[in-house]
Order: sequence, then structure tokens, then C-alpha cells
Amino acid sequence: MLSKSALRKAKLTVTISGDVVNEIDEIAKEKGTPRSQVMEEMLRDGLLKSKKRAIEKDIEAYYLSLAEKDKKEDREWAKIAAESAKRTWND
Repeated sequence: MLSKSALRKAKLTVTISGDVVNEIDEIAKEKGTPRSQVMEEMLRDGLLKSKKRAIEKDIEAYYLSLAEKDKKEDREWAKIAAESAKRTWND
């Protein structure tokens, strides 16, 4: 369950380009929702994408740091998992 502070809205003043405001207003009009809701949805989406990119970057760094022996073992486990999944899906 979300805390009260997570549910509470905060007023924020930002300065953005007019063309961006126009696009936000256009989306808000199409959706029939307030501008602030459109902006919040866009910000949430951007935050999620940023977190996903950070995780993907960490995963890539991990695999790039593996020694050849570890990479070989990882490929073997991937092959075993793929064969197991194939048998599971074919049942």
C-alpha cells in the first residue's frame, strides 16, 4: 500500500519550450484529461524507462566483466534452460 506522502500531490513550477507545451496540450485535449495528468504520466513513463536502461546497463556491465570460463558456463546453462523450456512447452 502506498504511503500518504506517495499519494500527496506537490505543486511544481517548470519552464519548458512552447512547442512542448503545445504538444502536451494537444495530448490532454485528445485524451480529455488535465495537462498535469498528461505530464505526470509522461514523467512516470520517462522515470520507468530510465530505471530500465540503468538495469540493462548494469546487466551488460556484469556480462562484459565475466571471464571466458564464466561466459562458457553461462552459455551452457542457457542451453539447458532452453531445452527444458522447449520440453515444457511441447508437453
